[in-house]
Amino acid sequence: MRPLALAVTTLAALAACRTTDPANDDATLRSHVQERTGTALTAPPASLAGLDDETVAMLRAPIDAETAVRIALRNNRRVQATFERLGIARADLLQASRLRNPVFDGDARFLLDGGTEIELGLAAPFVDLLQRPLRERLAAHEFAAARAMLAAELVQLVFAVRRAVVHAQAAEQLLDLRRQAVVAAGSAHELAVALHAAGNFTDQQLAMERVGESRARLDLAAAELAASEAHEPLQRLLGLWGAGAEWTLAGPLPADPLQGQDLAHAENRAIAASLAIAAHRARLDALAQKARLRSWQQWLPDGEFGASALREPGGDWGLGPHVALELPLFDDGAPARDRAAHALTAGLLEYTQLAVEIRSAARTLRSRAAVLADAARFQRETHLPHREAVVRTTLQTYNAMQIGAFDVLLARRRQLDDEREHVTTLRDAHLARLDLQELLAGSLPRRAFAGLPQTDAAGEPTPPDERGHE
Repeated sequence: MRPLALAVTTLAALAACRTTDPANDDATLRSHVQERTGTALTAPPASLAGLDDETVAMLRAPIDAETAVRIALRNNRRVQATFERLGIARADLLQASRLRNPVFDGDARFLLDGGTEIELGLAAPFVDLLQRPLRERLAAHEFAAARAMLAAELVQLVFAVRRAVVHAQAAEQLLDLRRQAVVAAGSAHELAVALHAAGNFTDQQLAMERVGESRARLDLAAAELAASEAHEPLQRLLGLWGAGAEWTLAGPLPADPLQGQDLAHAENRAIAASLAIAAHRARLDALAQKARLRSWQQWLPDGEFGASALREPGGDWGLGPHVALELPLFDDGAPARDRAAHALTAGLLEYTQLAVEIRSAARTLRSRAAVLADAARFQRETHLPHREAVVRTTLQTYNAMQIGAFDVLLARRRQLDDEREHVTTLRDAHLARLDLQELLAGSLPRRAFAGLPQTDAAGEPTPPDERGHE
């Protein structure tokens, strides 16, 4: 039985061979996110039962965009799920390094004239051992692609939080301006009532001022609803509910959307940073390894090697090697090789097209951010001061008793209209900057790819039912 025991020992030693567990993958993923977003992802996962003490402390004060990002990275369960999926990809990588288990088989034949014939065998696929380096490289490329996709998901989450903060801040500013408009409309209505009672205002003029106030109150109600609903997307991204949902925002939108933002060489920077490009490149390497593996299988089909033992009735045991080879008589593997070659060619074409689309998005977002920032700056530095001068001189003319009070109120209403337009432009400029920053951080902002076939973080086509909407 010594040859059989030696075969068992050899197969067990081969099966024990494996790659080193990539224990630093979590740290690598955290490093990628911090390097691309400027926010550290070092906090331990939050408890499913509630908020941790550090999150509670951050929520006590009004939160800004970066505080909101830190809360989301600590508390959003999808962040924790991302690291679990990284563990799944790591397990797939380790599984690829394992050899297939050996197969033990046994037969017993009970002869009619008495006695029993026993045959035992132990075999393992030796071709699997020869293909193991190719399979390991294939799995390593697929793992690199998966890690890039997961990093892109975390970057997308960070910028989704920042956009949600911009929407909420703008909604609160617009709400405040609507409140001021109600005050102005109410003052005009009160004045109209007094003038009408004195016989200096017609019924039609009074009705016009009354409907103006009611219109302002309806607009205020719409702004209140918009402000309330603008908080909910941020609420979901922060992963908050119950008492944790009682938070406030810190201040209005910053006046300069492009402060500290470098717009130079946006195309090349977007290509260099793109996690989609990195993931697609890793997948191309995986497809190349797969094509090479299929080519090897053409000349080296499946086979098994092991040992067998046979004992005839009343006789001694006989031992010997066992070899089994697949004969490619009906399937020579040509369709599989052809499929691998086409998949590699399609991947190369998609890779090139993805780079074209990223460059186009970089140009579009750079132009959009610059134009909107210039428009917001012009409104703030030129147009709004001009409008304020109109209100001031109108008030001076009223004090000189050359015009009526309604002219002053009309000038004030137009000033509030211009201020609302400025807040809207400023909001859009901040959103455009965040889109550009996300692209330069390696992610694919959905608004920049509107109208194009949807892709996931690695540039792979996404089924329609899986497409995200912002």
